[in-house]
Amino acid sequence: MRIEEPVRRFMSSPVHAVRRSASLDEVQELLAACDISSVAVVEKDTRIVGVISRTDLLRVGRVHALDARGRPLLRLPETRVERRMRTDLVTVAPDTTVARASALMVERHIHRVYVCDGERLVGVFSTRDAMRALVEQRPRAMTPIVRLLSRPVMTVAPNDTVAAATDRLTLAGVRGLAVVEGEWPVGLFTQAEALAARDRPAETEVEEVMSYGLLCLPSNTPLHRAAAHALATRARRVLAVEGRRLVGILTGVDIAAAMM
Repeated sequence: MRIEEPVRRFMSSPVHAVRRSASLDEVQELLAACDISSVAVVEKDTRIVGVISRTDLLRVGRVHALDARGRPLLRLPETRVERRMRTDLVTVAPDTTVARASALMVERHIHRVYVCDGERLVGVFSTRDAMRALVEQRPRAMTPIVRLLSRPVMTVAPNDTVAAATDRLTLAGVRGLAVVEGEWPVGLFTQAEALAARDRPAETEVEEVMSYGLLCLPSNTPLHRAAAHALATRARRVLAVEGRRLVGILTGVDIAAAMM
């Protein structure tokens, strides 16, 4: 279901950004306040030079907590963003098609591409923006989500420690884990929950910090409807269920793959 509309129709603007000199604490505060998973690093206000994400903060925060032999889950070092940012970011032009931008996200397994007009940063096209493009395509987006799910679902139990859950996030290279009791999802533990719990003892149980805001839909739900539900509830992933059993997860990258 290729969508040949340009990304400028769906991109988000202005882009949340920080300077090279910002601290990691400032980045975390911005991520939490804006409910986003990464920020652009800019110079001269509009030239993008890097990106820093929750993934980067978790990785460095966990290492420093262990090195310091401390009890907190995470410890962000007092260092500037420019020392931890990644410079291998992906940019596209405003006229790049949604299909091409989606393909880049799938190929690189990322959740956004930055939109630049020459050297000027003008927007960001994320998997959430891809969902909005998808909802417009309702007559063409009737595929049941069961055909697109990622499996198996990475899970943790409510009584697992936040340290074990955070390490699993990092080692598996995923942004969220389903918290399950038996075969039924009861919550989510994502990078956002891990960072919010950074000052908690590492032995804290997942249930104390997990999110109860999960979106569960039958596996035969049409793709456009799943995307609309996710947008309305601000969910970043859809848990697919059959009866009382979790059978798969639909992530933003899975949705992008349907649009290539």
